[in-house]
Amino acid sequence: MKILDFIKKNKSFLLGLLILLAVRWSFADQYRVPSGSMEPNIHVGDHVGVSKVAYDLKIPFTHQVIHRMSEPRRGDIVVFEFPKDPSINFIKRLIGVPGDRIHIENGFITINGQELTKIDLNLNSGNQNYFETLGEHRFIVQRSPFEARSESLDFVVPEDSYFFMGDNRDNSLDSRSWGFVKREAIKGKALGVLWNIRFDQTLPRMDLRRILSPLS
Repeated sequence: MKILDFIKKNKSFLLGLLILLAVRWSFADQYRVPSGSMEPNIHVGDHVGVSKVAYDLKIPFTHQVIHRMSEPRRGDIVVFEFPKDPSINFIKRLIGVPGDRIHIENGFITINGQELTKIDLNLNSGNQNYFETLGEHRFIVQRSPFEARSESLDFVVPEDSYFFMGDNRDNSLDSRSWGFVKREAIKGKALGVLWNIRFDQTLPRMDLRRILSPLS
């Protein structure tokens, strides 16, 4: 009875809360970035605005798709459920779509025979940045020659699956390690940085330069 009385007295508040949760689940949300795997384009502490209807319109609180709005495109920055633990959200750049043949040589990417970028890394220097162009996106890739991976990897992206990597190429746990992401695990497309706040000191620290920053 107490529960029913509480619902009756607060039905307007509870309805508003339900609508808010439904909107956050199905239409738009924000994601706090906990790591530097997407630096220099996304910083630790960034709160990123995410469109949840960029690709799919889903029934609230489910993965059931009502309508497919568009297809994820190479170069998009995407928030998705981590394949090894769906309770954790990741944010990475979409590198490969279904059917793509991807070759990765020491962090440099070739897609369907087309090499994105090839430069000589100065192994005696600190971080080095260079541009990559993927689809309609041109973005900065950060390399750490001291930590550069010696790797030669080949992947073929399966149907209804996607391949993701971090822009911080040598400091990213991504599809090179844990494989592909299913379409149903994609939560939305990152649109831009809303604000940045970090808690790595005694008091919270806000970076005003990051407010409403666009993403490439």
